[in-house]
Amino acid sequence: MNGVASSSTPRRVKWAGPVAACVVLAALGGCRNQGAPPAPAAPTVGVVPSRRMDVPIESITNGTTRAIEEVVIRARVRGFLTERHFKEGTTVKAGDLLFVIDEEPYKVALKSAQARKDEAEASLTKAEKSKGREVAAAKVQLDKAQLHLAVVEEGRMRALMARQAGSREDFDRAEAERKKYEAQVAADEASYQQAEADYEVGILAAKAQVEASLAAVRDAELNLGYCRMVAPITGRIGEARVKIGNLVGPEATGGGAFSELATIQQLDPMAVDVRVAGRDLERATGWVKRGLKATLIRPGLGVNQEGGEQGEWYFIDNTIDQTTSTFLAKIKFPNAAGSILPGEYVRLRSVVEHSQGAVVVPEQCVIETGAGPVVYVVDQDGKVESRRVEAGETYEGVRIVSKGLDEGVQVIVEGLQLVRPGIPVKVEPANLAKPVGEKLTATDAASGREG
Repeated sequence: MNGVASSSTPRRVKWAGPVAACVVLAALGGCRNQGAPPAPAAPTVGVVPSRRMDVPIESITNGTTRAIEEVVIRARVRGFLTERHFKEGTTVKAGDLLFVIDEEPYKVALKSAQARKDEAEASLTKAEKSKGREVAAAKVQLDKAQLHLAVVEEGRMRALMARQAGSREDFDRAEAERKKYEAQVAADEASYQQAEADYEVGILAAKAQVEASLAAVRDAELNLGYCRMVAPITGRIGEARVKIGNLVGPEATGGGAFSELATIQQLDPMAVDVRVAGRDLERATGWVKRGLKATLIRPGLGVNQEGGEQGEWYFIDNTIDQTTSTFLAKIKFPNAAGSILPGEYVRLRSVVEHSQGAVVVPEQCVIETGAGPVVYVVDQDGKVESRRVEAGETYEGVRIVSKGLDEGVQVIVEGLQLVRPGIPVKVEPANLAKPVGEKLTATDAASGREG
């Protein structure tokens, strides 16, 4: 019994030490958990002061280059193309000879028309100098004289017969002679009237023939002139679509189709077609009236290459497209080097107005929320404050704040994900790739949509 008791006692004493230690550690740990946690360190944020400056407002639109003047050279007469007097792809001047169609058939046609004109003019001269009226008038006078003589002879025979000095046969002969001349005078007068009418009609007909022959001559001259085609405008001429020796001109079957020989386009200045929203018609009309300047942006290999030349708005169409609710406007640019060709997709930047003394902040400062745009600022106590603002136009990295923010306020740019209203922060100048105000041109939110 004693051996058992003595052997079990040390075993209980042996576990007493660890258990007590656990109790003590548990007590110490409980005391430590009941203490207040240490305060987190204030986050560091990058800030910039809001600035006030004059900001030009821009409109950026898309467009397509178009030649201001474009002419398609067509063959207006039928024949074989015999000559070409230009080099493809070069600049030609107005009046330069371009093509020649075989002229010989048209020279012959002109000579034939001139001969018919001469014949018609001769016929007119003959009609004007005709003596048909005079001959008819003389015949009337002659037969009237004969009638008068017959009347006298009849009266004499009647008197003789009354005195029984003449025979009935002689009287009847005199009476018949008188009637014959009466009928002859009536016929002569009708012939004279017909001669008068024929004279007038003959002259009118001859004049009509002359006019028709003159028109035929003019038509032949025009056809001969169409054999030589000249440049109507100054510009760059493209590829010759028909080579020397080919038959050109109107289609033999008719229908108004004419052979296209080449195209001339005026490249300096160059126009750009822009589709503008109908709601901006009044604004665009003002741009055209004052000749608003525009900068041409040509999309290159991943970058925008801005041209050095300034263009100007100069044209607005007279209708709005019902399908797209847009209207056509045009801007023209100098293109002396001919480096811009029609059909190129470009962008246009125009300064449409200026915002005077606008408050601006970096664009990333403005956070769009369901309640509207807000910015986070650092107040005088070094704590974060949320400000609701009215944000307007933007430009490269900068946005205009029209209401809710004054000049000189420290606006948080970096570390926005670490802050919430009311917490203290440490501030340091934000590291911006481009300082605020380096490029003072804002993008017009209303007209800056791609047209």
